[in-house]
Amino acid sequence: MGTSWEDLTTAWTYHQLTDQQRAWLTQLPLTATMDSIFLVHAAAEAPEKWHYVLNELMAERSLRALSHEPVIRYVFGGHVHHQSLYYQGNGQGLMQFTPRAGVAIPVSPHRRWIATVGSVGQPRDGDTRANYALLDVPAKTLTFHRVSYDHRAVAQAIRDQGLPEVLADRLERGR
Repeated sequence: MGTSWEDLTTAWTYHQLTDQQRAWLTQLPLTATMDSIFLVHAAAEAPEKWHYVLNELMAERSLRALSHEPVIRYVFGGHVHHQSLYYQGNGQGLMQFTPRAGVAIPVSPHRRWIATVGSVGQPRDGDTRANYALLDVPAKTLTFHRVSYDHRAVAQAIRDQGLPEVLADRLERGR
């Protein structure tokens, strides 16, 4: 069995870092909580397993994992490299809302929300721009954003480093 491109990029990244940098990264927590906000890279139910939140069922699992924390109203994650927003409606299940860049979404704390905020690099939704989201706590709004950057230069830098072509190609296609 051959080495995967993920293994190659992991090894490349490992060798770019000093021992001190690797030690610092190792000690970072997988989650953080700030008042009513829970931050996680992947899914809240098992952050160490790096599960993707791709649909209502997976988003519901993440929220359910935090049911013992009633103060948590907002869960923010990434890992899937695209933007989405789920909220708990009047029924038991979650509903998905597709955000539009630059449009503020009312996110009242009487509901529970889970958002995948996107990716600064390697978006996977066909749009090459970097993406992120901002929560305005006093206004109770969440705004998703897209930002253009020179993704072609980054793709060329990936090629220049001898990294797998799939990574450069993904940047150029946004998928």
